[in-house]
Amino acid sequence: MFFGTYKHTIDDNGRLTVPARLRESVIQSQDGPRLFLACGAEKCIVAYTQTRISEILDGTKNGSISREQAREFKRIFGGEGAMQPWDKQGRILLPDNLKDYAGITREVNIVGALDCIEIWDAQAYVTRLDSAKAAYDDIAGKIIP
Repeated sequence: MFFGTYKHTIDDNGRLTVPARLRESVIQSQDGPRLFLACGAEKCIVAYTQTRISEILDGTKNGSISREQAREFKRIFGGEGAMQPWDKQGRILLPDNLKDYAGITREVNIVGALDCIEIWDAQAYVTRLDSAKAAYDDIAGKIIP
């Protein structure tokens, strides 16, 4: 599980330091020191463990979407995504196509979103969070009894 919000800067080589607490969660999952990075449903980069990727792909087979929709999802998710290891300093390379998709240039917010990690352009995250907070009470009331 991933928790917390962290403010970081992408270095000149396009690398981002994954916060130690988040790296520990990945290592505990026994998926090794790597993450699968993909286009998020909102304009962010989303990072998953290998275990979570397997669960997501299983979800494309459950009949809730058509075969064509499953193929389109897998084409974008896999085609635009990348499995990225981190180096000894805990840095991970963010591919240019994903940075472009998310509008990320330098300053980012790294968000532990329970079953994944989201990487947002810092200003876009603030804007998104402000609008989401307005609906949070209503949504939480439906999820948490």
